[in-house]
Amino acid sequence: MFREETIVTGCKLNLFLFIMGRRENGYHELSTLFVRIPEPHDTLIFRPSRGEAGFCVRCSEPGLDPLHNTLTRAAALYAEATGFAPAVEVELIKGIPPGAGLGGGSADAAEVLRWLQRFAPRPLNEDVLLNLAVHVGADVPFFLKDGPCFAEGIGEILHPAKPALENWWGLVLCPFVRVNTAWAYAAWDTENNAFFLTGERKADKNNRSSCQNFYGRNDFEAVVFAAYPELSALKTLLIQSGANIAGMSGSGSSLFGLFRDRTKAAHAAAIMGQEKSVRLVSGPFLF
Repeated sequence: MFREETIVTGCKLNLFLFIMGRRENGYHELSTLFVRIPEPHDTLIFRPSRGEAGFCVRCSEPGLDPLHNTLTRAAALYAEATGFAPAVEVELIKGIPPGAGLGGGSADAAEVLRWLQRFAPRPLNEDVLLNLAVHVGADVPFFLKDGPCFAEGIGEILHPAKPALENWWGLVLCPFVRVNTAWAYAAWDTENNAFFLTGERKADKNNRSSCQNFYGRNDFEAVVFAAYPELSALKTLLIQSGANIAGMSGSGSSLFGLFRDRTKAAHAAAIMGQEKSVRLVSGPFLF
């Protein structure tokens, strides 16, 4: 039915992220701008299973449970919705560091759903697929879209966006620090007595150029930087190295710099590559 296939996933940046409040069920309302970036990336190798039924994930990354992860959850929910459960083994080669706020697990899960859609006898329509995806993870629906999106809700309400980043260069830093997303939300809750903020900072849904005023702003930074001051120092170093805008993606720990000039971006990449606290530097890449 299918042959071995290799798929390379990218990841995402949150160019800005505001926490707008907390729901009664504990989930948080967000206002954020997602963009896809090519690096760092994971690699998924799909193979017909050799004697094992169902969906199997193999990965050399320490700490990844081969039976319970975003990929197996995506496959299980798809099988429940469609009855399609092919015998397939997926080898996951991690290049996106975990705990980096880049959505690596969500990107991988989205590629599993795309793959299943291609081979399913009765694939799901787009609305049903997106609804299924949000039950895998809040960021997964974005990775099923083709371009940048302004996101609301818990990240699942998506509006196509035009970030006005033509001819801008990007740089991503992945420090050795890993930030637990659940901890970051809990820390933010502790620091904020009023969980429902005003809408003054909320981005323009029409994605006009005024949105650029928000780039680099992230409500998680206050609590994450307090716990991990080395991340604050790296953001400062990005600005000092020529970034016009710098910020943290998601709940961290990755940081990004936006540059109008490629030479400055390349110079900053060389500087960041010498930092002992940085695990990986990606870029410069053109948006």
